Amino acid sequence: MWKGPREGRSTILTILDLRERNYRLAVLNGWLVWLGDTFLNPNIVLAGFAAKLGAPASLIGLLPALLQAGGMVPQAFLAPWVARLPRKIVLYRKVAALRLTGVLLMALSALLLGPWPHLLLGGFLLGLLLNALFTGVSSLPFWEVVAKTVSMGRRAALFSARNLVGGLLAFLAGFWVRAILALPLPFPLPYALLFLLGALAFGVGWYLFGLTEEPLEEAPPQRVDFLAPWRDRAFRRYLRVRLLLGLGGMVEPFYAVFAVRKLGQGAELGLYLSLYAFSFTLSNLLWARMAERGSKGVLQAGAFLAVAAPLLLFLLPPSFFGVVFLLQGAYLAALGLATTTYLLNLAPEGERSAYIGLANTVAGFFAFSSVLGGALVDLFGFGALFPAASAFYALALWAGRKLPREG
Repeated sequence: MWKGPREGRSTILTILDLRERNYRLAVLNGWLVWLGDTFLNPNIVLAGFAAKLGAPASLIGLLPALLQAGGMVPQAFLAPWVARLPRKIVLYRKVAALRLTGVLLMALSALLLGPWPHLLLGGFLLGLLLNALFTGVSSLPFWEVVAKTVSMGRRAALFSARNLVGGLLAFLAGFWVRAILALPLPFPLPYALLFLLGALAFGVGWYLFGLTEEPLEEAPPQRVDFLAPWRDRAFRRYLRVRLLLGLGGMVEPFYAVFAVRKLGQGAELGLYLSLYAFSFTLSNLLWARMAERGSKGVLQAGAFLAVAAPLLLFLLPPSFFGVVFLLQGAYLAALGLATTTYLLNLAPEGERSAYIGLANTVAGFFAFSSVLGGALVDLFGFGALFPAASAFYALALWAGRKLPREG
């Protein structure tokens, strides 16, 4: 049975100790990417944008799926090539400009194509697709560089530091989003401004991580063995949990769609974004402390909250709908930290590209579950989507009990 090392007691001061250069650059990158993700949040901002355009629910479900799957599916196909690069950061730098091009195309479409909704939607989707595709190219070198430059004992602290302050910045940025969406400007100009701010945050964040000093390593002479992870029972169990979580994720963009279409609360999306970020930030303190005893407990806690959120929605009056986003922020923080840290610790050094690439590629295909969620809404309404998502999260909670515990 695989077991990872215990981490020492973490505090906010140790998590935010930025004296080591590569650790500092990775943390700053995370903070700025958090800002960019807030201005272009796929589950709230982009879903609300598409809902205002009158897009069908299945297409709205495609938006977060493109971003998530685009960043994950290509990784296994790129792994043999990336594994042979003596410095992975070089590839990351080259792709960053292409990712930024996609975000700028989204912004320019919203800025210039408002009178032509179909052209606007086409330009927006093309920019989103370009960003997603090149995110997939840069993701594997990103994880490889993190694994090479941040010690195993500091990885949970790294992601906690990124999420802690990044979540606080996102909480504050949520009020900017609310103010910008309330500006007396014709649609879609407020969204164009949000997309431009997102491009600025992303661009600076990607540039900073590109300054990481990655040690040179000799390219491995052997080919990447994608069968090795399958022979690892811990990996197979981990992948099963990831797939069930991916299926449960069909619900994520539709809390905002429900608020816009059923509750008429489109103007409140900025507030919900702030509640989401506030919850993500504060809960991350708890998850970071729990991660000292291993990622498995964090994953199970997050899955439990994920089971509850879609069911609680039916019990809340409209004035308390923000509670759903508080829960969403908490469980996505837990699941993101747990699945990332567990995989990095699980992957043997010589087979890291195979483990990371294979896990993320397979899980990436299940990111399209949000399209399935949209189809459920189109065919049967929200009353079918939310219980189905809760059931998949419940299965992930059950499967997570069989994961080997770290420590």
